[in-house]
Amino acid sequence: MLKKFYFLLLIFFSQYSNSYPAQAELFDLSKSMVQVFVTFKGGVTGSGSGIVIKENHVATNCHIFADSDGVNVVKFFQTYTPISVYADWEKDLCILKFDNLPLLPVNLRASKDLNYEEKVFTLTFPNDNPMPLPSYGKIKALYPFFKSNIIRSSSGFTVGSSGGALFDLDFNLVGITTFKSPGRRQNYYYCLPADWIKELLQTKEQKDLKSNAAPFWSLPENRKPFFMKIVLPMQNEDWPLMLKIAKSWTQSDEESADAWYYLGFVQRKMLNLDYAKLFLKQAISLNDKHLDSLVELIEISIEQKNKVEFNNTIQLISEIDSERGKVYLENTAI
Repeated sequence: MLKKFYFLLLIFFSQYSNSYPAQAELFDLSKSMVQVFVTFKGGVTGSGSGIVIKENHVATNCHIFADSDGVNVVKFFQTYTPISVYADWEKDLCILKFDNLPLLPVNLRASKDLNYEEKVFTLTFPNDNPMPLPSYGKIKALYPFFKSNIIRSSSGFTVGSSGGALFDLDFNLVGITTFKSPGRRQNYYYCLPADWIKELLQTKEQKDLKSNAAPFWSLPENRKPFFMKIVLPMQNEDWPLMLKIAKSWTQSDEESADAWYYLGFVQRKMLNLDYAKLFLKQAISLNDKHLDSLVELIEISIEQKNKVEFNNTIQLISEIDSERGKVYLENTAI
């Protein structure tokens, strides 16, 4: 167990030890971040995060202030009140419009231009922190949804981070930090694509904060997209249910590398290693940067003491993440 922990620790530090923004760069970028404060009936209050995406316009999550009595944003101890809101309650994306917000907007980047394992970082106001804090990670999945892609990254966030920003290393806004998987085990973090911001700005403004739909991620389990349905059975180690969902996903979208990955993952858990390798290789054939599939394959090669497959897979891993490949080579004996 201790050896496994040490191995995972090496992988963690190899991923996050360099290439991320310096403190001065983060400080400059944080000037476009705002903290969102909300008041509900009975004096109940709440808070979230927001990012300036156009002069006098702040993008955030609708669920922060849906059906509230009022919403404001705060920057440099100054409070600003919006005059209207662009809202897509189902997508959970809202844009607050102001007439006096003296903050510079950030640049946007489309999700279709993102790559799996690309380094990214979030800036949010977690747990009511008065300063935006960063969290570093990588793009782990892009799930086709509403003509764009929901972004899953390994950049973690917590309460107060809703409506925050996901940036690439060129400081382009690529996503809005929105929701995470339930529970404490193997949390998944999801962001709305920045693509939706431009679309939303073409819609009609509303003057109140009354919502007309629940966010898609809060729907009953049977109405959620496959990429959300698959998480709970995986966390609960309910392999028969996970297998059923993964099969349905691959049948619904044969071109989804993620669907094939989960099918291979659960087959490995059920000790059907030949099927697991078949499905994981299918995932890689659809997306040669699907590192999670390669990690499953290399773990299988280690379990089976298959040196040929280990060497072939380690080469593919090293092309995507040279440091992770190095850790495997230095800490694995077959």
